[in-house]
Amino acid sequence: MNLDLEKDLLQKEIPSNKWLWKDDKPEVIRNKSIDVEIPLVEEDEITIKKLIDFVRYSQDPILNNKENKDHLRPAVGLAAPQIGVNKNMFFARFEWKKKRKNEETGEVEKYIEAEEYAMINAKIIASSPQLSYLEGGEGCLSVDKNYEGLVPRNYKIQVEGYEWLSKKSINITLRGYRAIVFQHELDHNNGNLYYDRINKEEPFYAEDDWYVV
Repeated sequence: MNLDLEKDLLQKEIPSNKWLWKDDKPEVIRNKSIDVEIPLVEEDEITIKKLIDFVRYSQDPILNNKENKDHLRPAVGLAAPQIGVNKNMFFARFEWKKKRKNEETGEVEKYIEAEEYAMINAKIIASSPQLSYLEGGEGCLSVDKNYEGLVPRNYKIQVEGYEWLSKKSINITLRGYRAIVFQHELDHNNGNLYYDRINKEEPFYAEDDWYVV
C-alpha cells in the first residue's frame, strides 16, 4: 500500500495508536455492538473511514516505517470497538503477491493485488463444521499481552452485510485465512477477543482434522 496523505486519506486525521482502545477497557471492548442505519449518518461515516485509513496506513511500509515514534503494528483488519465505537462495522484488507508476464519484455513481474471489505452490519449466516487455525496463533491491536495458543475457527463461513466501498449489500463465502480474519473482526463486534477461544488447559490443543492455515 502506497498512500498519498494529501489525496488518499478518507478523513482528516493521520492514523495513530491513540485511536486504539485496549482490553483493559471492557466497557467498550467487551460490549456488544449495535447495527447501524444505511445510508450511514455522518458520525458513522467517520468511523468507517477511520477504520479504512488506519489499516491502509498501517500497511504502508514507507509512511508507517518502524522508525516512526507512533509506528503502528501492521493490521489486516480493524473493528469499530477497537477505536471506541460500539457499532457493527469493520474493515479488512488483504494483500496477495502475484506474478504476471510483461508483454513487451517477456519478463515475469511481481505485483501486489489488494482485496478490501468495509463491512457494515455483517453477520455469519452459515459455517462449516471443519475447524482451522493460524499456525502461528493470532494477535490483536487491542491486546498488548502475548497470549500463546491455537485459536480454532470455522474453515468456511458465509457472511452477509453491507459493503461500504461498493455501496451494496453482499453475500460472500470465505475460506481459510480470509474466513479467520472475518471471524476475528466479527468477534470484536460481539465483545469477544481471540484469546477467549484458546484452550485454557492445553493452549496448543488441536484435533487431527483441524486445518492449518
